Amino acid sequence: MRKKAWALTIAPIAALSLALAGCGGGTNEGNGAAAGQGTGASSGEKVTLKFWYPTAEQIAIDAVNAQIDKFESLHPDIKVELTTIPFSEYFQKLSVAYSGGLQPDVHGLGFGQLISTVGQGKYLDLQPYIDKDDWEGRNDFFPDILKAGQWQGGQYGLLLPEIRPLAWRKDFFEEAGLDPESPPKTVDELFELANKLKVVENGKTVRAGIDIATSNGEQPYLSLLLLLGEDFYDDEGNPTFDSDTSIKLVERLVQLYKDGAIIPYNSQQVGGSTFTQSQAAMAFVSTAGAAALKQSAGADKLGWALPPEGAAGNRTSLVLGTFLTAAKNTKHPEEAWEFLKFWFEKDNVFEFATKTGFIPPLQSLKDEYVKLSPENEISFEALNHAQGYRASELWGINVKYLRLALEEAYNGVKPAADALKDNAKLARDEIAGLK
Repeated sequence: MRKKAWALTIAPIAALSLALAGCGGGTNEGNGAAAGQGTGASSGEKVTLKFWYPTAEQIAIDAVNAQIDKFESLHPDIKVELTTIPFSEYFQKLSVAYSGGLQPDVHGLGFGQLISTVGQGKYLDLQPYIDKDDWEGRNDFFPDILKAGQWQGGQYGLLLPEIRPLAWRKDFFEEAGLDPESPPKTVDELFELANKLKVVENGKTVRAGIDIATSNGEQPYLSLLLLLGEDFYDDEGNPTFDSDTSIKLVERLVQLYKDGAIIPYNSQQVGGSTFTQSQAAMAFVSTAGAAALKQSAGADKLGWALPPEGAAGNRTSLVLGTFLTAAKNTKHPEEAWEFLKFWFEKDNVFEFATKTGFIPPLQSLKDEYVKLSPENEISFEALNHAQGYRASELWGINVKYLRLALEEAYNGVKPAADALKDNAKLARDEIAGLK
């Protein structure tokens, strides 16, 4: 994979609430048990691991339960107590749990959420356990994917990656008189087709040309901005979303919205995006939801491709994912590590990936996974030209003000240029106040 900085970011959508909640540090003062000093099953006692996972999709819940059932059958002295929570609620509830000392032993974390909160000392450093077991999985991981969960020499999470290629509804293309096998080849063509593909009835858009969240909408915005060769903050964490390129992009998106090619929605809403609800013709879709999408829309109606070319031929895809990690002060660190290690064994992670749409993070599984379906080949090809959120503890500040800017622009509170410039200034002022 390209050496571009895609490290430590957030799984879809609602990770900001934990990053901004200021989780209390009083319950996280202990260093946790050192490798080899766990309690419970390792000492002959029955252990219960509390495990939280962010999802509301039944396919994902079933896949998680299958992993747990298999693990418990191999480890009869360990019980895994699963709690699944929708993304829209997950990170706030996790924040509250940590603040009250009631956090789960093992849990999911978003891509940006990890980098925003890992410095608070809440999560277990897995590196001593990896070293103690001489875990062979670390050599099989794609290096960039393994690196994504690292912080200051420690390994604080193992990533289940997902990527955002372009998906489109072939049947909607046919209805619009377009070639269902010809997705847009450039960003300009993407905008043109978005208008052609919209369906308006009685003056109201009932089907969008493209899926763009207008609230909490930083991810589709970033999918397009990456194609234009830019990011919304730099390597030092300073906001750049008020650049000329970003302003022009948001102005075009606002115009699409005014033209009726975008149906407004909140990316954290229950029920999923407009594309997953068959209310949009194109989208930068998370592969983590591919299984549910194929089930609802029909695999034969879906097309998958690399993102269209942007500036200088860029076809960069946004890559995010879900980390699995453990609490630093879990009473059962050995058992927590055993569960995480089990999850990423070849057969287990492959089975989970095929059921859900996550990309197997192990190099040895690539060829087998690609053979399963055409979109899997696209996923791995896109991964070669991928970028996620840059590693920065200032991620949460930038996302907060970017979201405000986008909402102000879409809702006509301010012109796009003013919304982006004003909020970028607020972000800079807040960052300056931290120094």
